[in-house]
Amino acid sequence: MKPHWLVALSAAALAAAVLRADGPADNVPEKVRPVPPPGVAIPDADRAELQAGVEQLGKEIDDIAKEPKDRPTLSYLLPDVQIYYNAVRYALQYNEFYGDPAKQVATAKAFLKQGHERAQALRDGKSPWTTAAGQIARGYVSRIDGSVQPYGILVPDTYKPGAPDKHRLDLWCHGRGENLTELNFIDGCQKSNPDFTPPGAFVLRLYGRYCCANKFAGEVDAFEAMDNVKTQYPIDENRVAIRGFSMGGAACWHLAVHHPSVWAAAAPGAGFSETADFLKVFQNEAVKPTWYEQKLYHMYDATDYAGNLFNCPTVAYSGELDTQKQAADMMVAAAKREGLTFAYLIGPKTKHAYEPETKKELAKEIDALVEKGRDETPAEVRFTTYTLRYNRDAWLTVDGLEKHWERADVKGKLGANEFTIDTKNVSALTLSLPPGKGGFGPFDTTIDGTKIQVLHNGNDNGAWGANFRKVEASGSWSIQWTTARLPSGTACKGRSTTPSWARS
Repeated sequence: MKPHWLVALSAAALAAAVLRADGPADNVPEKVRPVPPPGVAIPDADRAELQAGVEQLGKEIDDIAKEPKDRPTLSYLLPDVQIYYNAVRYALQYNEFYGDPAKQVATAKAFLKQGHERAQALRDGKSPWTTAAGQIARGYVSRIDGSVQPYGILVPDTYKPGAPDKHRLDLWCHGRGENLTELNFIDGCQKSNPDFTPPGAFVLRLYGRYCCANKFAGEVDAFEAMDNVKTQYPIDENRVAIRGFSMGGAACWHLAVHHPSVWAAAAPGAGFSETADFLKVFQNEAVKPTWYEQKLYHMYDATDYAGNLFNCPTVAYSGELDTQKQAADMMVAAAKREGLTFAYLIGPKTKHAYEPETKKELAKEIDALVEKGRDETPAEVRFTTYTLRYNRDAWLTVDGLEKHWERADVKGKLGANEFTIDTKNVSALTLSLPPGKGGFGPFDTTIDGTKIQVLHNGNDNGAWGANFRKVEASGSWSIQWTTARLPSGTACKGRSTTPSWARS
């Protein structure tokens, strides 16, 4: 079974109603619609031609991968060829041609041609698509399972290869589409513009393994795709925004609250932000979760992490008449309970779409936030989590919980050579500053009233960090290691925006 099915089927219960509500019948096994649905038949002659083309392109890919080192090629760019190979191969193997068969066959034939052209270019030591502007389809190898995953990148006309200028990056999370195969996703990325195209910005269109709202493997894919873009293009890490609408809005809510310090701004539109109320409102279901289901809600329900928007500037959008307005309304209420507010734009007399004038206002507000940029070392951090799966915010990493799947909080302030930290349900944490931010003297650190002086000026490259653990008997805190005295085999080269679980 191909990789995107693995997560799509698992995510069906959460995403089941984003474009169409099936109601309680969706819980009756014999009545559940297959997702993805069966495809349309294509003529036998076309199928045979496409199969032969897939086999030929596969052989070209294998030949490039096997070329001897004394005749180097750009084989590290092979994923940019393999995305076309996979798109057609999967459509054939899993009966995933949708809509007009003639158009789908034409797209598949065009993909095989593009794959062949890219393969030939790599043999010649060339890769013209890597320096081209416009809508480009690209790929990378997932560290999860070794699969090749596609993404779309809008490269601005202002991009000059080799120039020192760094560019803004916007991530776009797509809405639900049960026919969104690799074939259709790549085709859309090459033919149509994203919903927002800020001047001078790169726009990364995430596939996220079909339709799982960038959860499960799709969440890791978001960071791996972003990392791949950063290796290919000059991206300013302090001007990265996350956007999405419908199911993509749900993905945006999730990525914003679980990874708050990565983004200069977040712009979720519609979608869903939690489980229980969404199913009652949108699916008309009587939700009766077990105790362990309620515990696991704490992994993905964005409302539980609403306080993390303290460090993530957010502008939400809903259509006034959209049923999925429920998502942002729930987030507004959750943020209010945390003593927070965020900007919330509502498109008048609009259902499940962007209202044109409100969309312009949304773009303007997000542009201003991204232009201001992310603060790498904010003076104050407020962070909530229920699991060490999500444990980072700016200069804070939560390394231990006293009770897992229960709420844990950290409120911290960074002053002149001083940290002041207050915790709840936390047993270990690390404080760290990137090169250029921490190499200016020892820090007086106070955690839950325990005062500890960290007597070092940062490691060789200027990064500063220290790890602390709570002493069970007394409830006081003690220092375990610093960047000048690291555990054996540990390296500290400053902080990456990518979570450790997405880099390992």
